[in-house]
Amino acid sequence: MKFRTLFVLLLAGFATARAAEPVAERARFRTAYDAALAGRDAQALAHGLEHYPLYPYLEYLRLRSRLASLPVAQIEDFLKREGSTYLGERLRGEWLRQLGQLHQWALLVRYAAPTDNAILGCLQLRARLETGRLNAVTPDVEKLWLVGNSQIDACDEPFEHLRRIGALDESLALKRAWLALGQQRTKLAGFLLRRFAGLPLKDLDAVLKSVKLTPASFLAQPALQRATPRTRALIGVALVDLAGSDAGRAQALWRAARLRHTYAEQEAAVILRAIALGATNRQHPERRAMLANVPASGLDAIVERARIREALLARDWHRLADWTAAPAATPSNALRWRYWHARAIEALGEEAAAMEAYRAVAGERDYYGFLASDRLGVDYTLNHRAVAADAADRARLAVNPGLLRAREFYRLGLRQQANQEWQWLITHLPRRDVEIAARLAHEWGWHDRAIVALGAVQSYDDLELRFPLLFERDVRSAAQRRGLPPALVYSIIRGESAFVVDARSSAGALGLMQMLPTTGEETARHLGLPWKSESELLMPGKNIQLGSEYLRRVLRQFGGSFPLAAAAYNAGPGRVKSWLPKSGCVPADVWVELIPFVETEGYVRRALFYAAVYEHRMGERLTPLSTRLADLTPDGANGSCSVQRMTATAERP
Repeated sequence: MKFRTLFVLLLAGFATARAAEPVAERARFRTAYDAALAGRDAQALAHGLEHYPLYPYLEYLRLRSRLASLPVAQIEDFLKREGSTYLGERLRGEWLRQLGQLHQWALLVRYAAPTDNAILGCLQLRARLETGRLNAVTPDVEKLWLVGNSQIDACDEPFEHLRRIGALDESLALKRAWLALGQQRTKLAGFLLRRFAGLPLKDLDAVLKSVKLTPASFLAQPALQRATPRTRALIGVALVDLAGSDAGRAQALWRAARLRHTYAEQEAAVILRAIALGATNRQHPERRAMLANVPASGLDAIVERARIREALLARDWHRLADWTAAPAATPSNALRWRYWHARAIEALGEEAAAMEAYRAVAGERDYYGFLASDRLGVDYTLNHRAVAADAADRARLAVNPGLLRAREFYRLGLRQQANQEWQWLITHLPRRDVEIAARLAHEWGWHDRAIVALGAVQSYDDLELRFPLLFERDVRSAAQRRGLPPALVYSIIRGESAFVVDARSSAGALGLMQMLPTTGEETARHLGLPWKSESELLMPGKNIQLGSEYLRRVLRQFGGSFPLAAAAYNAGPGRVKSWLPKSGCVPADVWVELIPFVETEGYVRRALFYAAVYEHRMGERLTPLSTRLADLTPDGANGSCSVQRMTATAERP
């Protein structure tokens, strides 16, 4: 255990010299690891690495390559030692899948473990079926059954078996059908009604055809005459299916159907939600009334966002005030909800109540909290509370296998493996330990994982960890040359890559500021900088130079408006031009909320928030968000909506 002791001392802060790190062991492990990945025998190369933190990976690769033929005892021994680690969980999952393919059901039952993985869960159900142990709908079976999406094929036979013996009855089938309708999966809901609730196919076909006719013809179908739960679900399938293409007709049919059948609140909510969202997507003239009809049990983040957008599009402050009077149904929308309630009642002239509502939001370190502070004319709440990690904390975490392995993979440059270990770790540690692990990752230079970890446990108070001042000389130099506030450059880096130098997006964007190679090359030529290949975008200094120049250009293109430039950086200048108001003037906070791309809307909000935080981190004077959020006209950010701000109108922007 000599080597493990060294790691404890290293992570606890008692060893400070980089020379104390296991450089030789890393090199030997990498050679053995590469050989094992290539399918070669690495046992000789692994000799002497038994106490190195990543040695179990060599064992794992050796076992995995022979899962179908290995003696059970060897796998069992590994699982005893590694069962509570990412690697042990991974090998168990792969072995259970292998046992399923080989139809070794008794072994699969014996070594099964509680899991959130649907594939493994269905395999375990199949194993219980094959060994005669599946005779009832138990809580773990319900967990797999009561989902709104299709499960994998391995679940089909167990579910069918439970249906045949009467354990999976009509009530459970209807529960799942409504869950499917809640996700607008009408085909799955129809299948469930036919297969598990005994609905004849001809009845389903007849109802789906008749739904395009008049309300009387629809409800006259023989299958809809009896007032039963199955009839209600069948009507639900037809109406949710219709809502996507003709919300108006679906609304009329729903009004007729509810006069004949008594729907449970949640059933009605599913149908009304589908009608409202279908109307919104199709821009139905009555879409706002349809959104208003969605009961509280049908509200989610999608409906809440649609309500805010539609009220703002119409400048219907009365409706917005009513909709936001109660707390948001989804926690992620809480501050957005409260801010727009304050804006709505302010526009309606209720200034005292609006100021009180703003004060309730202004104490939050958040985009909406900053906007509320601006409306009140008070300073932002930017309290910093460092995550403390003393020697005892470090020593306690230093022996955690997941932390050791994540760190070693990171040092080896094997980012994917490091991230896998890290992600598993932060989902299995208590909140306090995740905070300490984030502090350690930050000290190692692994800043993006520190940011991810703190976000995962909603620990937002350590601004040094969440908003590091990396590459500060490059950022300040590039910003100064282009007349940019350095905080804007930092904001884009933080939002684009979270400081991952070699970040690569699915679209091919590279580096800290996530530039496409074509844009990088064109920008380099514009600046007269040498350009050899896209790999130059993985050089921090070069990437910051080119990214800050591109940011300067989009800022100039949009009249210096950072919200418009950030939107263009994310979605492209062409789209942003199409999103500008066609006439009149739009307050910029309204414009941001109305960005049609959910990703870009969130990106712009975060960019504005990050810019303010980075000004604070750099000791600079804070620029209020209201200053950066200049009102917008068809020509860009050069209008003034001051007259409109305090009036309740019904004009469209």
